[in-house]
Amino acid sequence: MKLFTIFLFLLISIQNCIISYRDYPKTLPLPDKEKSKDATFVYNLPNFPQFNLGGREALKAYFDQKTQFKKTVEGVDIPRNGFLVNVKVDYRSPSKPALAFLAASTLTATLLPAWSKQDGYDIRYKLYKDGKEVKEFEYHIYRNYAQWLPLIFGIWYNGETATEKEVFEKVTEQFFKDAAEYF
Repeated sequence: MKLFTIFLFLLISIQNCIISYRDYPKTLPLPDKEKSKDATFVYNLPNFPQFNLGGREALKAYFDQKTQFKKTVEGVDIPRNGFLVNVKVDYRSPSKPALAFLAASTLTATLLPAWSKQDGYDIRYKLYKDGKEVKEFEYHIYRNYAQWLPLIFGIWYNGETATEKEVFEKVTEQFFKDAAEYF
């Protein structure tokens, strides 16, 4: 009975959240690209620093299916002929006041409101070509987060906004556009 009460408490708390990513509207998935380059493409993905809501899977799927390279592998060794992209993802925590409100809201089953506008991710793509570091590309993702019991009536809004998976896919697409001159 106690376990059921805790489960119900957490379920109610989770259902009253609205999450959106600034500067990233909801989009259709990107199509797979034609594999035209014979060079080896190696990528190294991070362990995500907190709950993974699809970001790591989006990076892996993009590198495996949506790059122009015929041979892509996950690994850490820098190839002598080819490319390595070392991805580092750092979670940017909400501010201390926002964390206090988030904790209070969660402890009261979202009877108290909480919000954050500063959390998100900092992503760095370090590009190596033929065994040498070429350039590091840095991107910042900001997330808006709110939780409060009345927000259960606006939960549909989450379906209208981009997911973490879509955002990481768009950022990776931008990385390939920015790094095109090195490929």
